[in-house]
Amino acid sequence: FSHHGGRNLVARLRIGRGNGPVAGTLLGIIPQCGMSVLVTSFYLMQQVTTGTLVATYIATSDEAIPVLLADRGRVSLVGALILVKAVAGIAWGYVVDLLVPSSVKAPDRNAGGLAPESAIHMATVNWKDVFVHGIRRTLHITWIVFAATVVIPFVLDLSSAERVPQLLSAHPYLQVFAVAAFGLIPNCAVSVAIVEAFLKAGLSPGAAVAGLAAGAGFGPILLIKDARRGDAIRLLLLTLAAAVVTGFVVNW
Repeated sequence: FSHHGGRNLVARLRIGRGNGPVAGTLLGIIPQCGMSVLVTSFYLMQQVTTGTLVATYIATSDEAIPVLLADRGRVSLVGALILVKAVAGIAWGYVVDLLVPSSVKAPDRNAGGLAPESAIHMATVNWKDVFVHGIRRTLHITWIVFAATVVIPFVLDLSSAERVPQLLSAHPYLQVFAVAAFGLIPNCAVSVAIVEAFLKAGLSPGAAVAGLAAGAGFGPILLIKDARRGDAIRLLLLTLAAAVVTGFVVNW
């Protein structure tokens, strides 16, 4: 879908206009890392607002959804996670646009609003490449889930590590801050670890949501690489603050 349907979807959503936070949230809900990269490229070309990018980052679930489904089909948890992150993404997107106004250029109609390299990639990829990529990614995530399932209980059983979960459990606000900061690391292993800690190590729902809301797939890598350093730091701090407040609300 991201390779072959993303271009038409983005063109129809008119992501650069007033419905940007809603469109960014809908793209972010799709459980994979590519949409956050796509919307980040729009932001770097000044075709979406700051709020749209923050909404996409907040809504991005990365590998959390398939991991929850793999754990005895936690459909209710998946539905709750999608709903909370969708509401948070839309709300924070409009709040950020209200507090941090940003100028948006008219989209390039010839490129369909996409970065040239993204348009070329989507036009030339074939189904064999998509299939191989999907298999490799599935195997990669499987090993991450297996490693997290083995490592987390082992680490928690170590005497020197027992104080950490006890400290975080005794201070729920500190737990939300710590997991949200951990979630900023742009790697799918982070979202897997957060979900596994929530399912097996007593992580609070608010802390889990905060960590998953702060995680934005691989989008922040492109942002840090190509944006001005001040803009990148501001955006990541906005995302972190929104994730922390969302976590507090969920726990409350």
